[in-house]
Amino acid sequence: MEKEEQKVKGLSEIRFNWIIFFLRLAGIPFKMKKMPTPYAIDMITMNICTYSTFVSMLVDVYIHRDDLDHVMTKLRVLIGMNSTVWIYFSCR
Repeated sequence: MEKEEQKVKGLSEIRFNWIIFFLRLAGIPFKMKKMPTPYAIDMITMNICTYSTFVSMLVDVYIHRDDLDHVMTKLRVLIGMNSTVWIYFSCR
């Protein structure tokens, strides 16, 4: 029975090996037993950059709240970022 399960597992890995390769190439650690260190460093760096950009844009909108063109330009980007950030938090 175990040999048959291993055979099926090997067959699925053979069939979908190129999809797994492209997912890993995109930075998604798919079907890995341990998360690679460069990926963990990249994930931490991207989180810090994303959240610092979000906070700095909020502060910029607050500082320049008298200039409507500037505020509307920044708010358009902030609304898109806000949609992305809440989706990220709901998946964790």
